[in-house]
Amino acid sequence: MQDPYTGKASQYRMPAGGRGYTRVPSLISVWSTAPLLLNNTLGHFEANPDVDSRMRSFNDAIEQLLWPEKRAKDPILGGTGPSLIDRTTQRSYLRAASGFLPDPLSKGTKVEHMLFPWLFSEDGIQIGPIPAGTPVNLLANLDLMSDSTNRWDRIQHNAQVLSLIIRLKHDLEKLPPDATDDQIRQTFAGVEPDLIKFNKCPDFVVNRGHYFGTDMLPDEPGLNDADKKALIEFIKTF
Repeated sequence: MQDPYTGKASQYRMPAGGRGYTRVPSLISVWSTAPLLLNNTLGHFEANPDVDSRMRSFNDAIEQLLWPEKRAKDPILGGTGPSLIDRTTQRSYLRAASGFLPDPLSKGTKVEHMLFPWLFSEDGIQIGPIPAGTPVNLLANLDLMSDSTNRWDRIQHNAQVLSLIIRLKHDLEKLPPDATDDQIRQTFAGVEPDLIKFNKCPDFVVNRGHYFGTDMLPDEPGLNDADKKALIEFIKTF
């Protein structure tokens, strides 16, 4: 995984025994299903369902698949390989209703709103302002409620998440009313390690993966350009 701001690479161990696993799709008629990858990030989208439009989308997608250097680059990370991260395009806010908050806040926050209006709304928590360019999944994938079956683990997790939210809200409240996006980014930079710690999927690059036939696999050489083009024509017959 890569830090969404610095590009620094680090290792992340995928947890076992939970959600997040998918069944490998069939390659039958794959030419008709582009853009490719499970999140449809490879290849431009053609709205028309005719064969010519499907083939244009597929040709663009399959070339990005087999030549990763052609994939879209993140405006901040850049680089030569896949690096695209979904980022906010304007200043925004994240609202979490009380039912999605850890206990005891999941029962409702009207009392908390009366006592701490800077932290709670009447039905949850609002986090913001969030500056443009923030990775969407930095906040959207926050694990607000633990999946652990151990009661003590859940209590610890919920307490740590609540402490993080309070710290972030407190830091944002200290910003001036006319704060710039750069000032807000500095506030998020102070809590970014903890936001990633409680993230369900901290690898934010959306066009990474599926490197068969490329030079990006450590244990096998990639195909040459002629073989890649022949493979593309063969896949079209599926």
